[in-house]
Amino acid sequence: MENVIIHKTDSGVAVTTPASEFLKTHTINDCVSRVVPTGVPFKIVDKSQILSDHTFRNAWEYNDGSIVVNLDKAKAIWKDKWREVRHSLLASLDIEFMKAVESGDSVKQAEIAAKKQALRDVTNTEISGNSPEEIKSVWPEVLGEKQ
Repeated sequence: MENVIIHKTDSGVAVTTPASEFLKTHTINDCVSRVVPTGVPFKIVDKSQILSDHTFRNAWEYNDGSIVVNLDKAKAIWKDKWREVRHSLLASLDIEFMKAVESGDSVKQAEIAAKKQALRDVTNTEISGNSPEEIKSVWPEVLGEKQ
């Protein structure tokens, strides 16, 4: 059993794994006194209780001695992932568009403009998931294969 310390922070939750060398000469409570600010709620838990999926690590929050995922923050993180994927797709379409302009192909220009608009609109897609797994299952088709 490997213990870790979890505690609330201004931005979410901190997870501290005491170094094995430290624990040879100190207790885990000694570690608590060094890493957890006075008055801040904390809990010592088995490492197996820490969420294994770190996709939404920045949405973790300390709640009554456990780690929970703030679903609104997780949805925002997931849409940021879409933005990352969208960026390279838009750059590729920009090149195609310029080639269509150079060749005077107005049909191709309109087709590419529609694809670009669909990519811009992707973050308007509603994510209705109520768990991290459900949130990750939402992947707009316009972004291609899930990454």
